Amino acid sequence: MPNRIEDASIVLEWAEAPWDGAVIGAPALHLTQLEVRGPNPDVGMRVFESERDRLAVSLVTCRLPHERLIESMFLEGRDFRFIEMLYRPEVDLRSTVLEEEMPPLSVENARKEDLPTLLDIAGSAFSNERFHMDPRLGAELGNQRYRNWVASSQTDSDQQLIAVRDGERIVAMFIIEMLSQRICYWHLTAVAPAVQGQGYGRRVWLAMMRHAAQAGAIHVNTSVAARNYRVINLYAHLGFRFSSPAMTFHWLQEPVE
Repeated sequence: MPNRIEDASIVLEWAEAPWDGAVIGAPALHLTQLEVRGPNPDVGMRVFESERDRLAVSLVTCRLPHERLIESMFLEGRDFRFIEMLYRPEVDLRSTVLEEEMPPLSVENARKEDLPTLLDIAGSAFSNERFHMDPRLGAELGNQRYRNWVASSQTDSDQQLIAVRDGERIVAMFIIEMLSQRICYWHLTAVAPAVQGQGYGRRVWLAMMRHAAQAGAIHVNTSVAARNYRVINLYAHLGFRFSSPAMTFHWLQEPVE
């Protein structure tokens, strides 16, 4: 993998999704490209479905630009289900005033002894993400997916697990990655449930923006589900702009054990 089908009616490419497969305990795939070109896309799709079934795949995901309604309707006709609209906030740090919050929060790479606390945050802070919202999967699998992500980030050569502290107390966790063109990508962002509603959101996000700037980034990019309107409002308040959204779809071989 990746594998690809291309004919006069469809372009379809897919790859393994091991992070999803580890959670559901079965093979999972991600459609990395889908383009309906002509009147008979079902022919090519059946080739993919035969390979999917041969591999005993339980979950297939696909993310499409928001305007690709022909493709979205095609997926829905093949038993995919719409799960979320995803926004992609981005900010230019060069034109953003990063005022200091008092008292300041500390931002640093997570220590080994931080891991139990960060795993607890990852397993309880999320509720709007695609596994949580798909009733065929649910919160328990969603929580485990994020715990797995935090645990694996400890050995990832590209991603950094960040602990944000107020004094000695961990109040938030981020997983970030420095990309080309001096972009800091925030893969995972969470305020600890125990301190939510205490004004930490803005302070944490500003601290992380300053951290990115100090590391040499000139842009911060991330993603957020449209239903997470509180965080969307926070991004807007901090000067983030929003590029074109994307739609996420799931195909599921039910039941998932």
